[in-house]
Amino acid sequence: MTLVSIIGDFSSSVLPIFYEFKDKIDTHVIIYDDFKNDVLHARKIIEGTTEFIKKYNLPIKSYSVKIDEDSLDALHKVANIIDDYVQSDEEIYINVTDGLANVGVVFSNVFLPRGSKIITYDRYDNEYNVLSKEKMLKHKVQSCTPIQDHFLLKNIHIANISDKSFALKHQEAIIELFEQNHIEFKKFANHIMKNSQPSLKDFTHIAKLIKSMGFNERNLKENQMLISGGLFEYYIFLKVKDLNHDDIEIGVSVKQYYNDSHFIPNEFDILIMRDNHLHMIECKFTKNVSLDNLVYKYMALKSLLDDDSKIIMVTAHELFKPNLLGANSLEHLPHKRAKENKMLLLGNPLEQIDEFIKEVQRFLEI
Repeated sequence: MTLVSIIGDFSSSVLPIFYEFKDKIDTHVIIYDDFKNDVLHARKIIEGTTEFIKKYNLPIKSYSVKIDEDSLDALHKVANIIDDYVQSDEEIYINVTDGLANVGVVFSNVFLPRGSKIITYDRYDNEYNVLSKEKMLKHKVQSCTPIQDHFLLKNIHIANISDKSFALKHQEAIIELFEQNHIEFKKFANHIMKNSQPSLKDFTHIAKLIKSMGFNERNLKENQMLISGGLFEYYIFLKVKDLNHDDIEIGVSVKQYYNDSHFIPNEFDILIMRDNHLHMIECKFTKNVSLDNLVYKYMALKSLLDDDSKIIMVTAHELFKPNLLGANSLEHLPHKRAKENKMLLLGNPLEQIDEFIKEVQRFLEI
């Protein structure tokens, strides 16, 4: 088959369909407008799909065509160019979802009478319709994109992913540490950060649990970041890993290149892929958190994850509870911004973990 992807505003309208049909595609044609921002957006998808094809050694011939969407002559010329790329026995599928409106209309008029098919993807329900000149059939997407491939297709490079096996191996100790000993553990984490030679001798209730995970007096300081922050991420991961999702990763560091040698790094504590939407959980075990800065940071990073991502921020303290001074107070603004941007702010879950899990599940389902 030939898949024609028309690039509009949302990569999440294009990439899940490409991934769904990846094993059936012989030819992939990417159509994009000549407006500067559209060119930059399309370039990421072109480079990402090219790297994906290389990674999996797929027999897909790839082409890209820049177009002036406002020229009817140009649209008909591109339709003829597509014909040149297609083998005589190939079916043509054109994904017009959120694409360039004029391109979608003209291509529908040109290709439907020839027996080609039009795809419209519902990125919220993760379903797509296949429209021919005789009928329209609805399908549920069967192949959800894994998190690593999601970033690859968006031409975002993964620098590092934490090892989930550590959390799974020490699951009982980590859960006991936070659910039965979190008050002492908070003091211990603060002790590690403040002292150059931390010790376990004053922390009798948790010493055995800490040692069972491979930490001792000699390596506490070198593992201070893992102990004082990473273990909380592992704990939250262990509590949400069995919720309904298609993929889950922890400690994902990415690099978004803006030229051949310069990039912007970012790190995500927990990523959850569900129905081709990538969501994240940010875990803060420390009190030294600026909620305002966090909300602004992830407002800016949402498009890096997904066009419709949801973000959950959880702290081991009470810092995220709504301020009671009223909706017009400056202190309340971060909560208003968070709500408007599909962010859920959760305070200390350690004493009500079952309610925390229900709240996370509810938020991801709405």
